[in-house]
Amino acid sequence: MKSKSLFLTVLLFIAVQIAAAQDSLQVKKDVDRVWDSYELYHEASIKNRFIKHNDVVQLIQKHVSSGLFASEEIGRSIKGRSINHLSYGRGRTKVLLWSQMHGDESTATMALFDLFNFLSGNDEFDSLRRLIRDNLELHFVPMLNPDGAQEWKRRNEQEIDINRDARRLVSPEGRALMEIAKKIEPEIGFNLHDQSTLYAAGPTNKSATISFLPPAYNYAKDMNDVRKRATRLILEMNDALQTRIPGKVAKYNDDFDPRCFGDTFQGMGISTILIESGGFVNDPEKQYIRKLNFYAILNALESIARKSYEGQNLAKYDIIPENSRSLYDLIVRNVSIQKEGSVFKTNLGINLNQIKGPGYASMFYNGRIEELGDMELNYGHHEIDASQFSLNPGKVKILTKAEWDKMTKVEEFQLIKEGFLFVKFSDSASPAGPLKDRLINLTNQENGPLKAAGIGQPAQFLLTKDGKPEIAVLNGYVLDLNKEVQEVPNVFGY
Repeated sequence: MKSKSLFLTVLLFIAVQIAAAQDSLQVKKDVDRVWDSYELYHEASIKNRFIKHNDVVQLIQKHVSSGLFASEEIGRSIKGRSINHLSYGRGRTKVLLWSQMHGDESTATMALFDLFNFLSGNDEFDSLRRLIRDNLELHFVPMLNPDGAQEWKRRNEQEIDINRDARRLVSPEGRALMEIAKKIEPEIGFNLHDQSTLYAAGPTNKSATISFLPPAYNYAKDMNDVRKRATRLILEMNDALQTRIPGKVAKYNDDFDPRCFGDTFQGMGISTILIESGGFVNDPEKQYIRKLNFYAILNALESIARKSYEGQNLAKYDIIPENSRSLYDLIVRNVSIQKEGSVFKTNLGINLNQIKGPGYASMFYNGRIEELGDMELNYGHHEIDASQFSLNPGKVKILTKAEWDKMTKVEEFQLIKEGFLFVKFSDSASPAGPLKDRLINLTNQENGPLKAAGIGQPAQFLLTKDGKPEIAVLNGYVLDLNKEVQEVPNVFGY
């Protein structure tokens, strides 16, 4: 009788384990399916990366009103803007996520509000929501640096880099973050940033679209249990992201910096993960990278709730390639250049420098030549094989202002095909700076600004073959002159 009872107990235990495994697998499948349903949770009011403090406050109020989130003010910036802390969930494992401690790094802020929409939902993914809500206590500080965000700048109003203020805590933003971390004592922390779009994933032509780091807590870069947990969570997110952006995940340099919050929190026993959002081709507003952030963080939360990350092999972290600042927005390879009476073939590296628009709510671009020479170890987001072409600085067309005002894009494109890149008014001076909705640049000089290709010169030139313009590089953007009319974000007045 006892053996029969034991047999039934074993069968029941196996059945429970199988059911739990099936439920776990279903939750994992749900995370993957959420990717396809992302538009249901995408916060539509955030249309670009220039989100401001007022936008954040209104969205926080929306989520607090739902009853699922609690909110409190944990500090004020130098200019009196609130620093807000939201909490969600009733589980035992506490997780702290903070974003935009650098004011011009907003990708994760956008993604967090998408995540809030998901957590507030009521649909086929309720089992995933319950898993997170019942096992985790989530704490969020979106937009830690509201003054920096308002003017789209890295530092706060004191000109302090908040992420280098973990020791001195002279910034109100730094103090607020440290105080909330000490108050809630999270087990895991997510430090959410953006990095330059010019980082590559190792020595390749692939962007480092997402980069990770489990920061060191000492100069020896020791791996204690706290840092190992952060590393294993990174491996969970990397596995997920490789299905979406294969080869475009990198790891950040792990040199210890005692001034930084990630390094400091790691030393305090908080398993801290740095996520850096880099570049993705044709995603200047980082809306696809925003989706990737949402997906990576949701995968991490699911893994923390199930503790599935514990099965990750730490050796896999060594396989992730390191960040490499080796990309350019455009590389023109093997172009013939005439300079000082000689002709030679070389390569040009061109980057699109950013210029803040009105109200710090948009961006213009200024293409410049930033490298000239052997670029064997560099790659471009876009590349031109110009081995059959010569560089030509382009001509200046003299027009009246009225003639310029009446020109259509088709007419401007035709002028470019004829070798003109600039217009000079015959009857007035023209404005300087970025010009939207045009193809031809303006100049007040008899010649264009590019005298000969060189470092720092504007990326405004033609690539000609047998004297005929075939390709225009217009403010760093490529126009194929054998195709229909194309557009560029902006050109320039010089």
